Amino acid sequence: MGRFEHRLPAPPESYEEYFKAYSMSQFRQRERNDVSYGGKIIMPPSALATITDLELESPWTFTLRSTGRGEHKTTHGGVVEFIAEEGVVYLPAWMMRMLALREGDPIHVQGTRLPKGKFVKLQPQTVDFLEISDPKAVLEQALRNYPTLTPGDIIEISYNCLTFEILIMEVTPDAEGISIIETDLEVDFAPPKGYVEPTPQPRDPGPSMASRLRIDTDKYDAVRPTGATPFRGIGETLSGKKTKGKKDKPITPHDPASRVRRTDRPTIVHNDTLLDEKRVPAALHLPFGQLFFGYKVDKLDVPVSEHAPDAPDAPGDARGGAPAAFQGTGHSLTQREVIELD
Repeated sequence: MGRFEHRLPAPPESYEEYFKAYSMSQFRQRERNDVSYGGKIIMPPSALATITDLELESPWTFTLRSTGRGEHKTTHGGVVEFIAEEGVVYLPAWMMRMLALREGDPIHVQGTRLPKGKFVKLQPQTVDFLEISDPKAVLEQALRNYPTLTPGDIIEISYNCLTFEILIMEVTPDAEGISIIETDLEVDFAPPKGYVEPTPQPRDPGPSMASRLRIDTDKYDAVRPTGATPFRGIGETLSGKKTKGKKDKPITPHDPASRVRRTDRPTIVHNDTLLDEKRVPAALHLPFGQLFFGYKVDKLDVPVSEHAPDAPDAPGDARGGAPAAFQGTGHSLTQREVIELD
């Protein structure tokens, strides 16, 4: 009977190779935003063949390390396609900057497995980020191009043809990097770099009712209160219980900027207390239940002509005879003389 052996996949660290690093501006095809504003690189087809032979589990993530002059810097990323020239990888511009690489510098690429991220704290590098109406939705869309996040990296996102730099301040769990593929990630924002908390300005009290009505509150006539003053002392009932009068209500603080003068007496507004030439109309006193619809207009009485027919019920003259007809001349409303003819 034959014997079959199951081959276990190799650990991600088993893949490592050296390439020449170039930015996306040197790519032979047109620039791609998913690479320029993301965390993935373009590798040659030979890299895909090697990864397939090793049977590495996906998703494939890598540790990218500069090997040239000076300090060796490290970041993490994924792969988007295997269409680069042999011996060459193409990186986003922000990744070239974080690794301090120039065009054609050597880079060490090694497979890795990062823990799934639970929390990340971000800091925008410009206050213009506050102008975005919905930064949460914009960031959620932009992070789809980032399979990994590394503390200390300054990534780039694009929104409305503008580029925003975002600093990765903290990650949880605490590691060299985290994977954000198929995970629930909690995001917190720090104040943008250069942001200054605005100084609170004293609130303008606004125009008072007295100033709107143009009332000079420095001049007023106090009217003496009518009626009895409430009892404020201490007394005793017939049963011997002590009673107290009403206590004064606490006085609320007075705004010094207000033009209203506080008084415990009613005031009367009249023409002398107004600041402009407007006058207070006279009060219209009407009996209870009576309504006012304007003044009565008397009609003009026109003289009756002497040829006008006599009224049937017209009274006689002083001697008891028939009423005498009009004799003489008159004037019309246009001041023209009117002559009565027989």
